[in-house]
Amino acid sequence: MAVAQSASQFIESLRKSRLLTAEEVDAAVEKLDVCSDDGAIPTAKSFVRGGILTRLQASRLLEGQHRGFFIDHFRIDDILGSGGMGWVYSATNLETKEKVAIKMLTEKNDQDPGLLTRFKLEARAGLMVNHEAVVRTQLMGHTQGLFGDIHYMVMDQVEGIGVDEFVAMLGGPIKWKLACHIAYYAGAGLHHAHRKGLIHRDIKPSNILVDTAGTARVLDFGLSQVSNSDQSDEFSLAMIFGQDCLGTADYIAPEQASDSFTIDHRADIYSLGATLYYMLTGQIMFPDCKSRAEKIEAQKNRTPERIRNLQPEVPAEVEAIVNRMLAKNPDDRFPTAKIMCSKLVKYAKPSNIRFDFQKVLDRRYTIAKQREKLLAERARQIAAQANQTNSEDRAPTPTAPSAVETDIHKDTELNAPVDRRPMPAQPIESPSLEAIEPLRREG
Repeated sequence: MAVAQSASQFIESLRKSRLLTAEEVDAAVEKLDVCSDDGAIPTAKSFVRGGILTRLQASRLLEGQHRGFFIDHFRIDDILGSGGMGWVYSATNLETKEKVAIKMLTEKNDQDPGLLTRFKLEARAGLMVNHEAVVRTQLMGHTQGLFGDIHYMVMDQVEGIGVDEFVAMLGGPIKWKLACHIAYYAGAGLHHAHRKGLIHRDIKPSNILVDTAGTARVLDFGLSQVSNSDQSDEFSLAMIFGQDCLGTADYIAPEQASDSFTIDHRADIYSLGATLYYMLTGQIMFPDCKSRAEKIEAQKNRTPERIRNLQPEVPAEVEAIVNRMLAKNPDDRFPTAKIMCSKLVKYAKPSNIRFDFQKVLDRRYTIAKQREKLLAERARQIAAQANQTNSEDRAPTPTAPSAVETDIHKDTELNAPVDRRPMPAQPIESPSLEAIEPLRREG
């Protein structure tokens, strides 16, 4: 596909894209004083600065891509994030003009039964929950793309940052009162999910979003266990994501690391405890462990450094709550997320958080491109191994998704300093304990 070199080529791609009507394109060209012999890149930048196109839209047009901006009645606007399964986009519902998030399974992963199972499971689980502390899934569907079916799900768009991004922006731990508030909110969302028969199985900092009011929302139920799900779904997940060990090693419960099939909701309480530990200290529980095997062994048999040794200002009572969440034996943890929340609420206090969401999106776009490049390099390496071992009976072992994600994380930390200027006071309240059960948004 031809890369746009001149303004006229860029404008021609824009016309073909249907992002703007012919009249809107002409008006923009006149407003921005675009000449046909201008360079394509300066022209694209002027469209972005003028708020006419997003960075994603302009970049794809520069690459000569004028298709793929629409899926059913949704227009793709920007990148919200990316992962092993596919991309998450900021989009506009053209019927309601509502901003939504759309998660798509990439076309190459669409042919992978395990990844397709995980994607559908996440969508089905998301449709089961309806709570202010969970990112709501509106619908799931599929449509015909250039190379086959495209599976997608539509979710509420939250202008928030992951807890991992927040800690990186701060360059250290989150203030303990706010950290408790975030964990309290996430616990409320988990309690709702647990009552629906769901176990998340992948609670970690990147799966908890926080907005400017300090409100937290749980997302990504792609590894969730549903009480009435088909066991073939469980088998498919286990085969593609590490046999019986589903989850993220830095936050996985000991019993989940041994057998992901027979756990209960208390595994999520452990993972939330590991996430709260990360928020309070600014580091994972076992920073000296490098491999997945080392981390899992530590979750089973080691005790992390005391929180108050690392952050003495954290109250002993808060440390005790985290320690109970992190008990190796599930019977020694809080029996329910609701009871856990009843302990956390005494120490939780919300506060405003300042961040530039557009800058966050720009950074995620950079990370997404780096991930795309790294995955392409992994694919080339696998192809090269295959060529070298054609005479052998066994095929080369592909790189595990978790290994790719680890490499990406090391190279793409979000380390911009947080703006600490005071914000105008806003009334912020934690949900009352009564709001956890019964639930205010329960359907």
